[in-house]
Amino acid sequence: MKHFLYRILFTAAIFILIPVLITILIQGGGKEPVENLDFMTGTERLEEGFDEDVLPGILANEIAMDAEPEAVKAQAVIARTNCLRAIERGENLPQGLTRGEMIRMWGQENFSECYSLLEGSIEATRGVVMMYDGEYIQADFHQCSAGYTRDASEIYGTDAYPYLKSADSRTDLTSEHFLSVLFYTPQELVEKGGDLFGEEIRAAAAEKTAAELLSLIEIHKREQSGYVTEAMVEGNNHSGEEIRLLYGWNSSAFSFKEVDGEIRVVIKGLGHGLGVSLYGANRLAKAGYSYKDILNYFYSGIEFVTQYD
Repeated sequence: MKHFLYRILFTAAIFILIPVLITILIQGGGKEPVENLDFMTGTERLEEGFDEDVLPGILANEIAMDAEPEAVKAQAVIARTNCLRAIERGENLPQGLTRGEMIRMWGQENFSECYSLLEGSIEATRGVVMMYDGEYIQADFHQCSAGYTRDASEIYGTDAYPYLKSADSRTDLTSEHFLSVLFYTPQELVEKGGDLFGEEIRAAAAEKTAAELLSLIEIHKREQSGYVTEAMVEGNNHSGEEIRLLYGWNSSAFSFKEVDGEIRVVIKGLGHGLGVSLYGANRLAKAGYSYKDILNYFYSGIEFVTQYD
């Protein structure tokens, strides 16, 4: 009887341990990021051909799995272009997810289907990159625009990125991320802004009214696309990006208004607003645009080049 019980316990232990061991082998511990796979120097890699095995992890980190197939293909070209540009410049590759991280994000039961979707999009665009005047473009993208994407020349004050022009993306207005509205008491706005306000205002923040505080803030320059590029706070100049990062706002397309003694901040879009709007790209894909159509829509004057087969 005792030996019979031992056999039952041993068999049960085997059935418990086998799935655990299989999961560990598949996930590989989840510690090594995909982007750190044995990469050669930029010159060596470009001569011998880019290892596309790095792309699924990067795509998984950049686009949702419910995106339209042509939108995923467009993102594959974006990721490949940014990888080759980074390698050529000796920079870090875009951040990728490990296989273990993908399993935790999608669930073990959905992993194979999601991974196959990414692999299919990568294979369908194999070797295709975007170039401008013989150089890899800086393929910027963001989650959702403020209705129009941004012109890089208005941000950087240079024509170094002629392909990053403003594009109509008013389909983004239907995105759940398009609009966010926040309310602050005068004291909260001052405290959360840190050194944005001077020491005297910080010390007297509790006594300030919303109108008094807003009189110290002036939007000095706003792009046609709606993003703030310059704002004056107590006579000091700050970029829109600097202010939005201080407060953790979704974008620099913000505006202020006094409402019932509080300061209302309305923010449009999610992300920096340059290049492709992922939400807009998905809407174009649903409307029948191919991945090249989508990329041509958001990047001006680019050329598609197949670097390898």
